[in-house]
Amino acid sequence: MRSSVLSASRLVLLLSLPVLGCATAADSPQPSPTLQPDAEGSPLAAVLPHWDALVAQSGGAPAVRWSQHGTPMSLFGTLSAPKGAVTAADARSFLADNAQLLQLGDPADLDEVASFESPLGTYVTFVQRYEGVRVFGAEVKVHFNREGRIVALNNTSVPGLGLSTEPRISTKRALAVALAAAPARSDDAEAPEAPELVIYTGTDAPALAYRVVVPTGGPTLQVFVSAQTGAILGEPSDLNRYVDGTGQVFKDNAVVATQNNNLVDSNDANAAVPTAAYSTVTLQGLTGNNRLDGTFASGSASRRRAAGSNNAFIFLRNSNGFSETMAYFHIDFAERYIQSLGFTNVNNRQQVFSIDKLTADNSFYSPNTKQITYGTGGVDDAEDGEVIVHEYGHSVQDNQVPGFGSTEEGGSMGEGFGDYLGATVNSSLAGDFQLTCIAEWDSTSYAAGVPHCLRRLDSTKHFPQNVANEVHADGEMWSASLFQIRTALGAAKADKLILQAHFLLSASANFKDGSNALVTAAINLGFTSAEVTSVRTILQNRGFTVTA
Repeated sequence: MRSSVLSASRLVLLLSLPVLGCATAADSPQPSPTLQPDAEGSPLAAVLPHWDALVAQSGGAPAVRWSQHGTPMSLFGTLSAPKGAVTAADARSFLADNAQLLQLGDPADLDEVASFESPLGTYVTFVQRYEGVRVFGAEVKVHFNREGRIVALNNTSVPGLGLSTEPRISTKRALAVALAAAPARSDDAEAPEAPELVIYTGTDAPALAYRVVVPTGGPTLQVFVSAQTGAILGEPSDLNRYVDGTGQVFKDNAVVATQNNNLVDSNDANAAVPTAAYSTVTLQGLTGNNRLDGTFASGSASRRRAAGSNNAFIFLRNSNGFSETMAYFHIDFAERYIQSLGFTNVNNRQQVFSIDKLTADNSFYSPNTKQITYGTGGVDDAEDGEVIVHEYGHSVQDNQVPGFGSTEEGGSMGEGFGDYLGATVNSSLAGDFQLTCIAEWDSTSYAAGVPHCLRRLDSTKHFPQNVANEVHADGEMWSASLFQIRTALGAAKADKLILQAHFLLSASANFKDGSNALVTAAINLGFTSAEVTSVRTILQNRGFTVTA
């Protein structure tokens, strides 16, 4: 970020939420929350006589899986005599005859929803209702073969329901609660469905709830809101089904990939970068729409979207599609790395970004829109994995501590963390070549010396003597301290410590708070006394006050 842009951003920082930038010179499908356990239960004593009757009638014991309710969850075998042509009434008659075995209560509560023909025969599906309200995920399927003999049954009905079906909150309130629980929705996201009143069985006791489906433009969230209290029941789940695709990227950036500091941009020319710089990678979590939309990243804010073929995104660097593929891959990789450290709820959302809306050599994350904008001046910022992840670091920190960086020192910690995260994440991807040099590809057009570095992680700056009152310059004091901690503890342990420490901070944190948070986190994560002392000493030697 050039000085004129920097001044404007600092004004925004003082007046409202910050726009957080890198200052270049230029948030698998989840399981259904209904009670459908994998573990096998055991039969209720009350159903055993009826089980024996079915076995006698069938001439042998069917294969059975008992549910945790103590009723048959699945049956396979000869369950009835042949009937020739069958109808839904035949399926309902069988269920009425075995209502006590299945603990169905009133079989009239089973609502026929589908009859389907297959090469094997016919199956009929019934949905369970209670006082007219659907029991979510509860159904019974009866399967007939071509002779009209019942050969299988699936049963996820819930016995013994007894609860009020009169809601105390409105559908409007339920929708508002669900929307508040969802991540930011893109402008082109479909409207949420009208809330549906259901019986939710994902808790110890069934509960009356509203099921709300919220499309976000990325994940499609299913949220259950208590119809009595307005509380969210269980964890929201993503209904989308994702696929893996392939993409062509630089691992980290072109300089790191080739270990050649003499590369130049040449106005996005393909010939400026050798073929050896490219790698073919797996793009995880795609929605399968031949766009770069997925679980943790989406290029949907870009003006001209990359279009894939069979979810393959193979582009050269002179195409915007290459930058969008780079940003998708590196953001997704960074989030999966963070989650591998145990932080499954840190920025567990779809990060929307654009790669072609800003012609300046600058990038930023906006806490207001929760989006990242990558600039195209000089080397396109989204061609450098360290710039990509630096900006994602601001999103991570904003997710952990909303509004983080409202002080000069806090802003400096944010910039330092972004540089550190860009380096440590890309190290796990591409190795340690020039690890302490940040954004050596992006900075070829403006940084003197070899290697070209936007900033470094091995600065000798000392607090407070070297304070410049500029967040990117002062951030080098923080990033260098974090890198020293990484050297002392190892990458994974240090990364876990640093992320954990963020939770101990407020939006107005300063260097003293950040230092005490690191030491407190080290103590409470069970680090050895020598490791805690090492963290404390590194921070004190940098000039930071540590009292924890």
